[in-house]
Order: sequence, then structure tokens, then C-alpha cells
Amino acid sequence: MSRMTTAVRAVELTKQYDIYRRPADRLIEFVTRRARHTVFPALQDVTFEVERGETIGIIGQNGAGKSTLLKLLCSVTRPTSGLLETKGSIASILELGTGFHPEFSGRDNAALNAAILGLGPAEVKQRLPAILEFSELGTFLDRPVKTYSSGMYMRLAFSVAVNVAPDILVIDEALAVGDGHFQKKCVDKIREFQEEGRTILFCSHGLYHVSTICRRTLWLDHGRVMRFGPSLDVVHEYETFLLQRDRDRPASEGEPEHERPPSPVRIREVAICDRSGRPRDVFERGEDIHVKLRIHSEVASQPVHVIVGVHRSADDLQCFAVGTHADGETPPSGRNEYELVAQLRNVPLNRGEYSIIAFVGDEAAITVFDRRDLRRAFSITGERFEVGLISLDHTWSLLPSEVEVTAAAGR
Repeated sequence: MSRMTTAVRAVELTKQYDIYRRPADRLIEFVTRRARHTVFPALQDVTFEVERGETIGIIGQNGAGKSTLLKLLCSVTRPTSGLLETKGSIASILELGTGFHPEFSGRDNAALNAAILGLGPAEVKQRLPAILEFSELGTFLDRPVKTYSSGMYMRLAFSVAVNVAPDILVIDEALAVGDGHFQKKCVDKIREFQEEGRTILFCSHGLYHVSTICRRTLWLDHGRVMRFGPSLDVVHEYETFLLQRDRDRPASEGEPEHERPPSPVRIREVAICDRSGRPRDVFERGEDIHVKLRIHSEVASQPVHVIVGVHRSADDLQCFAVGTHADGETPPSGRNEYELVAQLRNVPLNRGEYSIIAFVGDEAAITVFDRRDLRRAFSITGERFEVGLISLDHTWSLLPSEVEVTAAAGR
């Protein structure tokens, strides 16, 4: 990769933290010159390059080193060793509230952060109205940010970062909070940045967003690079890793489910029917299976796309998925209630139990408004035990032996 087209370059980047059991140990160590700390390697020998204008995803479990890497990129902290080069101005959305003064109002913090990111007084005055309008915080702009919710923090931080027109935009879990309306607004802005040729580093646990927004993805685990390559390949490998981890983890260790954030579009119901429209949950292999979705939209003008995926219940293996956007269907709009049916014809799945995972998204099928999981949605019966996931129509034929071929040729 040419240095002229490289926006970010990291070579054997390492960040270590000294961990002391007690604050006094630091002083004792300084006086005695004997180590009283342990070393925690947050990042170890991380190497990658990002082309100018490229969008890179960063994924990994909690504690993998993602936020540490982004802090190094933004010069919030310094590396212990290794090389890190960035070219151009950088705007970041890191941990919620980073860079905000809790006693200042949202308006004052927006102006202060814009100045920190390199805008002069005249530029701050010129761009501040656009920043405040994008945030949609209304009267809260004149209240101290210590009264803000996490979603309001994110709105203000994102609004500042995208309106200072940086060369490199760093986003750390900004889409994890906030409602569906503002998430869509953020994704649209990211798309706009991509069209303008700006470089984006996008860190998220939302693997769907990573797959659709990012060209390549960096997977970190315990501070090391597990893989760096095309997003679909890396995300698939990471999902397989997570699935295996969940199989090995006792059920009591599972993370609690959080209440779903507000969204302008919701899936009200998912139902499994046969081709006549009657509800059923048991089918023979090769039958048609209809997945009926009832969707409610608060905004009638919002077009919607739907994705329906089928997973094997035993191991959560993804069997297949169909989507209105991928099939070139025109997204419906103009109503508050929709009923869509995915007609799955001649389903070739073998005997077993299967789950349905349904998504509803925006007109670009990028912003996910809602998800509904229907675990053990239906089962496929059969008298024979079949190896594998599906069965294909096939025939067998016995080829003649060499002796028979030679004899036939000599006649």
C-alpha cells in the first residue's frame, strides 16, 4: 500500500498498563526500585493499515482492546511501543461524555469541542447552528450535560464530530445508544462521509452494521489481532467463535437482556403458516413454509425492508436468509401497519427443529429498526435420518468398467 494513500498505519503497536494493588505501592516502588506491580497488556503487537477513504470495522469481545486502540489513534493515550501514523485531522466519538464538561451546557460543550477539534472562532460560529440542529436536543442544549442521558450524550458527541468535517472519523459504539430514528440519521451521515472519501474507523458490537458499512474489519481478542480482512469473512468467523463460546459457557453466565430502545418501526408479530395461510409448526421436507410478519410504523412515510433468516435450533447454525432489499423489492411505505409474507417454497431442510430471526430496517437495509427471534419456530419431520442440513434431488449411475469400454470399442 502506498504511503501517499495510507490514512492510518500501525506496526507492532503495544499498550501496557502497570497495575498496583494499593496506591502506596507506587511510592514504595519508586523509593525501593523494586517492582510492586503487574503488567496488563491491553494491546500486543497490533499491525494494520487503512487506506484513505476506507471504512474499517473493529470488533471483539469486551476487554479485547478496541477502545484502547481508538484512544491511541486519537492521541488520548500514548503507546508503550510500536509505530502509529495518522494523516489528516481526526474527530472521535469515544466513551460517552469524553471531552464534555459536566457543568457546561450542551451548547457550550459543542462550541468547546469544535474548537478542540481544530476549528477557529469564526468556523465555530459558522458551524455551531448545524451542529445543534443535527443533535435534535431542543431545550436541553441550554442545560448542563450532567443531566443528559447516555443517548443525549451520544447525539451531541456525534453531531460535533461529523460537522467539523474531519479527514478521519473514529466511532466507538456510538450507535449502541439512542433511538432508531437517530441511529438511521447517523448511518446516513456515515454514508455521506463515505461518498466524500473520508476515512472511518467504526467500532461496534452491531455486526450487521459492521458487515454492511465496512469494507474490511479488524478482529481483536485479548489485545491481539485475530484476523484483518473482508468484513463478511471476518464477521462470519467471529460469529462462529461467539457461538462456540456460548456453547462452552454455563447458562447461568449468560448476560441479561436489556430493554429494547425506542424505535419508529416495530415487528408486532411473526407467525409460521402453511401455503394456505393456516398456522402450523410441523412440516415435511419439501413443503412450502410461509413466514408472516406484522409491522407497525410510527412514521407512515418511512420505507421499510425485511430480512427473514432460518437457523437450526440445536446449534444456531444459519441455514439461509431472504430479504426484500436483496431481492430488489420496492420497500413499502405510506402506511402505519403492514403485513408481509415471505413465501419459502420447497424448503429442502432435513429433519430437525428450526428458528426464525426477523429484521426490519430502513430503505437502504442498513439501519435495523427492530429484531424478533422466534426460537424453535417450526420442525421438519421425516422417516429417514439424513446427514447434513439439506437434501438434494439426485440419482446414481454405474459407469462401465474399462474392460467393458474396450470390448465395446472393438466391436
